[in-house]
Amino acid sequence: MTGLIYFLFFCSGLSGLIYQVVWVRVFGNVFGNTVYSASLVIAVFMLGLGIGSWVVGTWADRRYAARPESLLKTYGYFELAIGLMGLAISVLLPHLGRVSALVSSYLRDPGGWYVLSTASYLARGAIAIVLLAPITMLMGGTLTLLIRHLVGRDLEVGHWRIAVLYGVNTAGAALGCILTDFLLVPAAGLQGTQMFAVFFNIVAAAGAFGLAGAMASGATPAPARKKKKPSISAVTAQTIPLSPPASSGLAWTSLALALSGFAAMGMEILWFRRRIARPAQWLMVVQGFFVASTLLGLAVASLGNIKDAAFANPAYRAAVGHMVAAAPGVESDLARTLRELWFNARPILLEVLIPALLMGLAFPLANAIIQRAERPVGRRAGILYLSNTVGAVCGSLAAGFLLLPVLGIQGSATILTTAAALAVGPLYLATDVGRALLGPSSSAASNKTRPTYPLAFAVSILVAGGAIGLWLRLPSNYLITGALELPMRHERLLTLSEGVTEVIAITEEPGTGRTLFTNGHRMSSTAPLSQRYMRAFAHIPLLSADNPETVLVIGFGVGNTTQAATLHPSVRRVEVVDLSRHVLTHAGYFKNSNGDVLNDRRVAVYVNDGRQHLQMQRPGSYDLITLEPPPIAQAGVAALYSEEFYALAKTRLKMKGFMSQWLPVYQVPAASTLAMIRAFVDVFPQSVLVSGAEADLLLVGANDSRIEIDPARVANAMTNAPALRADLQRVDLGSVREIVGAFLASPQKLSAATRNSAPVTDDRPIQEYGVRSLLTFGDGLPASVADVREVAAWCPKCFADGKPVPLVQGLDTYLALLGRAYSATPAEAARTRLLAEGGTRRVDGSAYLGALVPESAEMHNILGSALADKGEFDRAIAEFREALRLEPDSASAHLNLGLALASHQAPEEAVVHLRRSVQLDPGSGRAHYALAGILLAAGQYEGAIDELRASLRVTPDSVEIHEGLGIVLASQGKLDEAVDEFRASLRLRPISAGAHNNLGMALVSQGKLEGAIDELRASLRVTPDSVEIHEGLGIVLASQGKLDEAVDEFRASLRLRPISAGAHNNLGMALVSQGKLDAAIDEFHQALALQPEFAEARRNLTTALQRRQRRTKTDTR
Repeated sequence: MTGLIYFLFFCSGLSGLIYQVVWVRVFGNVFGNTVYSASLVIAVFMLGLGIGSWVVGTWADRRYAARPESLLKTYGYFELAIGLMGLAISVLLPHLGRVSALVSSYLRDPGGWYVLSTASYLARGAIAIVLLAPITMLMGGTLTLLIRHLVGRDLEVGHWRIAVLYGVNTAGAALGCILTDFLLVPAAGLQGTQMFAVFFNIVAAAGAFGLAGAMASGATPAPARKKKKPSISAVTAQTIPLSPPASSGLAWTSLALALSGFAAMGMEILWFRRRIARPAQWLMVVQGFFVASTLLGLAVASLGNIKDAAFANPAYRAAVGHMVAAAPGVESDLARTLRELWFNARPILLEVLIPALLMGLAFPLANAIIQRAERPVGRRAGILYLSNTVGAVCGSLAAGFLLLPVLGIQGSATILTTAAALAVGPLYLATDVGRALLGPSSSAASNKTRPTYPLAFAVSILVAGGAIGLWLRLPSNYLITGALELPMRHERLLTLSEGVTEVIAITEEPGTGRTLFTNGHRMSSTAPLSQRYMRAFAHIPLLSADNPETVLVIGFGVGNTTQAATLHPSVRRVEVVDLSRHVLTHAGYFKNSNGDVLNDRRVAVYVNDGRQHLQMQRPGSYDLITLEPPPIAQAGVAALYSEEFYALAKTRLKMKGFMSQWLPVYQVPAASTLAMIRAFVDVFPQSVLVSGAEADLLLVGANDSRIEIDPARVANAMTNAPALRADLQRVDLGSVREIVGAFLASPQKLSAATRNSAPVTDDRPIQEYGVRSLLTFGDGLPASVADVREVAAWCPKCFADGKPVPLVQGLDTYLALLGRAYSATPAEAARTRLLAEGGTRRVDGSAYLGALVPESAEMHNILGSALADKGEFDRAIAEFREALRLEPDSASAHLNLGLALASHQAPEEAVVHLRRSVQLDPGSGRAHYALAGILLAAGQYEGAIDELRASLRVTPDSVEIHEGLGIVLASQGKLDEAVDEFRASLRLRPISAGAHNNLGMALVSQGKLEGAIDELRASLRVTPDSVEIHEGLGIVLASQGKLDEAVDEFRASLRLRPISAGAHNNLGMALVSQGKLDAAIDEFHQALALQPEFAEARRNLTTALQRRQRRTKTDTR
């Protein structure tokens, strides 16, 4: 039965840690992801556990004295209540953001920045206490309930039962932490994960009720305990009365536990800070592994405390354990070359697991010292646990808010190590009180143990003093420099400093710019490409808006985006919101880039979480909201990429306002990229994807029924604001072509590409769990997302008749090159970066394209085609020849060169390249068709026919090729084949006037005049205004003797083109055939008037005149 109780408490620990992990994250969305909010939630959680364990422990002692069998059932009720409260909290928490905003307010600090007021934190604390205090007190109470139940009256084994109970609960917590981050949240979301925690509460409750019922019925007898060698605790219990020891013993032990809890939790904060200073360690799964490793060490230590061994007294085992735990670990150099998640996690195990093992000795061994009387077991366990949790809360708050900001990580470690060492004193005093209780009548065995107390104390002091002495000899920046990546060889470190939440380093690379590092990550920079995308966050949407006035920038970085926003003359206010005051205070290092923008009178600075700031603002406050958060896979950043966040932001935008969001596709897998885009376009259906700088992309969404950029407005804005124009030119956005040319995807494309992807939501922060190591970061831009050909959806006024207007001349070429850049392989991209070093490479006049577009045959093909379209054949031919130099077997380059040579009056060489193109790519219908055209122009009809047939084999449904082949065949007298081609063309396009006409003419040549007349009439039904077809039909009708109809067709032709000498002549001949000589003579005269050298008309006129003369003579006779 005892084993089942341990299992139930394992389930309890599992569910408790799930709650804690999830609540900290959900409260981050409610209160803001600040270190203060997280600390507040953790403090309330831990204090609730401690107070609950003490209050319930005291009650459990009284209850045990009256009804000892009832405690297990009470434990079941506690677990059931915890599950119900957990369910209620899971439903309530996501809806508290509005309440949190209502109770939050700003005040201005002496520097003029806005910070959250003390009342805001007090109100948040009240909310957290109301929500979490009841459930956490019940959680803490379960420990002392089961301690009281399991210890019972058997003090001889009580201390190890407490150890096992504490150990299995902590092991369950470790498993809960691992399951939460590695399985439950990725699979079920935060809400579903809490349902798993509720399930385990119900399992524990049901098990407790079952065991309580079995005990009440006597069905499960108490397990027999084997005899064993008495331990120190056992000897103590047997040689003194079962009454409490002196109260000072409990007080000294409680003080020791408080000191050890203070040091342990403070060191955990320091460990965590040191870990997140390395790039991989801010990943959610790695942080989860960090917490799980700590808990696992505590669990193993507690379970290992079952046996009495090692040290002579448990008090000194606890003391030595805490002194060793307090010494910071030195990370192995192996961490620098680790390649997968396990290798990211291994240094955590090396630093955390062994100290955590020693920490785990504290609570069980303290109970072993104190628990010598039956009656106050629960109360004493509660006091000890409360002391430990109070110390832990104080340690975490002191480390985060006092020690780290003032002393840094290394100085803080010294203070916490000293605190751990000081715990030896109270423990020694507590043990001395115990020795006095043994008295002169104690057993010989006890007397033998007494000399070990001073020795153990001396060893503890020696170990502590030696560790602290060695530690103090280390350089003052040893830990922080060892945790950060050193600057590259060509970079110079300007400053290195520690703040509450991050370590900041600023480096400078001559000729490139300065870089801001936070916790080892290149957070922001003044390098050209970095400035381009950061400034584009503001420039592109503001150039699309009508007189924007108010801008919100979430995430200051080095100030690129903020300063860009202030360059727009209509902007009256720019609000900067950043979590880190530490980052903001370093803005002066980047004055040359940001123009000292924080001192601009239009700029207001808020030190707060961006999402929380939005909650506190009125609807319709901003014309633009733009943000560049930390790395998007970092724990907590998903709160700024979720569907709920975008919905909140949209309510704070004015009508026709814009939102721009950073999308670094290299940081997450393709599935996560699609999920983030889906969340954005679900809220902002009118969105475009824009190229910021390489894989740093921008999502721009409009709070409107349509997103559109007007080239004329952009041009006017740049003309009227010289400073704005200069800034745009500096980052290669200095023309309308370059601004519109940043386009990558339309609203329709984004919607279609993400249709089958689940969006990022507060409940499912997908991108935080998609990256498990630095080597599995990003897959680049998914091919299904980008399509530069749809640019007209964003800029319809950029095109007229399918061609770019003068304001954006060359836009089609620019976008084709950009599309090539985003289809480049990683190897091509790496070579391009080497080519672009120094910033001198330009492609199509653009330094930005020079930095992105690979040197390839395709690039030169694109450039050559653009030049050929403009008639610059010499330059086009040079580009195509360069393409062939890079890729001699490029079928497309041979094709384009052949076409250019043909247009440049070099048909012989053109044929050579076109033949090579079709040889390399027999499936290119375009190449066959082009070759056929040149052969036809050269009079090589049979060769042309062969190429046209080859082209048809590739594209059998081409109307144009069927018609063209039919015309060539007809010219060669192959009328049957020609007729077949014309009929094939008409099957594909029955309303083709040209095909009907050509077929009609071929039938005429075959003598099939009736069929010809039908085809010509069909052609006229499609194009009734065709002069040529009317004339042709008239001729055929006249040859068939259908003179009236022929005359009608000729007259119709003349109505359309009165100056057609041929039509007048044909009409005259038909009139002659009708005997209408006078009218015929008039038509011949008109034909000659239009074309005096028209010999046929003159002959016809002469004949008509002669016939009229003969008729006149005949009539006079």
